[in-house]
Amino acid sequence: MRENATIAIIAPGQPEDFFDLLWQGVWEATFDLASFGVQVQDLTTPGDDVGEQRKILEGLLEVRPDAIGLLALNASELDDLIDEHVDRGTAVITFLGDAPGSRRAAFVGPNPYSAGNLAGELLVKLIGGRGRVVSFPGSRGEFHSEKRYEGFRDAMQRVRGQVQEDCCCGKEYVHARFTPELLQWLGTAAGYYVGNQDLAAIAEVLESLDAQCAVRPALVGFSNTESIRGFLERGVVSAVIDENRYQVGYFAVQKAFEAVLKREQKAPVASVQIPSTVVFAANAAGAGDSLNSAFELLVRQRTEVLVSYKRRLEDANARLLDLAVTDPLTGLFNRRKFEETLQQEVSRALRYGPLSLLMIDLDRFKEINDRHGHQAGDEALKAVARVLQSSCRGTDTCARLGGDEFAVILPHSDAGAGTVVRDRIQAQMERTAVHTPEGEQIAIGLSIGLASLPAEAANAEELVAAADAAMYQVKQASRLIAGESSRR
Repeated sequence: MRENATIAIIAPGQPEDFFDLLWQGVWEATFDLASFGVQVQDLTTPGDDVGEQRKILEGLLEVRPDAIGLLALNASELDDLIDEHVDRGTAVITFLGDAPGSRRAAFVGPNPYSAGNLAGELLVKLIGGRGRVVSFPGSRGEFHSEKRYEGFRDAMQRVRGQVQEDCCCGKEYVHARFTPELLQWLGTAAGYYVGNQDLAAIAEVLESLDAQCAVRPALVGFSNTESIRGFLERGVVSAVIDENRYQVGYFAVQKAFEAVLKREQKAPVASVQIPSTVVFAANAAGAGDSLNSAFELLVRQRTEVLVSYKRRLEDANARLLDLAVTDPLTGLFNRRKFEETLQQEVSRALRYGPLSLLMIDLDRFKEINDRHGHQAGDEALKAVARVLQSSCRGTDTCARLGGDEFAVILPHSDAGAGTVVRDRIQAQMERTAVHTPEGEQIAIGLSIGLASLPAEAANAEELVAAADAAMYQVKQASRLIAGESSRR
């Protein structure tokens, strides 16, 4: 990963009552990753402008960020640009709105099928398991709406014969102007399912018809926004399947960073499924004992999911931190972690005692790669890492600095203690052989330079320079010896 990784996040900024929470999650993740040198660029678009998203993605082809987080407003219209970014080495993470037909690295968001299925289960319970349900799925061309409706429809299939569903899925119902006359024309219904952002418009019409209805119909939709909360409080909207937009925004940035870290490994990035929660109407408590029991069970199930999810979130953050400080090939610490630890140990050593540093370089590493291939070179690097780990204490820090360069920080160790560790590493390395893909065994030689603080240095930079110089002298001496042996 280069020193300052850049991540571009593309998502609508309007309507604010829906997207504010998502952007709060993005900003919180940006703050958390700033210490790793990550820069996040926020690129907001109008709520339904796919053309603007295309322009932004086209512009980013020139900028080439390390990763992109994209709330795809229309997956099929953006697949080609997502694929082009992937071809150029930029990982793309989709969130909330997915683009499954593209080569995006991962998706972050609630499972739309499960959310729709949950909405169907709730609606059936709210109408007492019988009656007519009218559904407004939203645009069937949008992946998210389509999957939601698929889950809802399957829930309806389980009660076929007791519940009749009439689907309003024609073009005239997508973002239609909902009026009392329209709902009256559709006929009396025990419940309504709304799969898109028209929930507030339908709730407003149903509230205006309250006086004409002997029984208020159940109404279930998605997204707990400011415009919906008043309807929930008045019981017009019976329940909302809430997509945790804050967590979606946070994980979109986190997964984009994880994709950057895993790029060199060519390892897959796991998708994150944010569990949906249920927000009930304020008057749900008066709906009867059986309904209360059903709600209580659902709430308990969702709480268990959230507790489990919290643990997974903690585990994911721990793994992300590990990726950020670990060399993917050898499992040792990387240069960033080495430099951070060295500064800490130098500060401690200047107050409490000595510190030694080993700088290590493989001998003839280029020759190994040229003669036996990069697979043999990788095996040689991993063999060195294993020797360092087995030769050092738990309090020592072993790191791969890049290429064939390694380092070992030895706290509370003077030059004498450092010499013991250096000789132990050399002796174990001499007993270690690496097998090439052809089955040949090759020996690995190391040039190790040792320097100690405060004897040879007064700060971290001087300590590295002294150990580097000592390592260079060892390497030059071994080349001279090898040259004399070849002349004999």
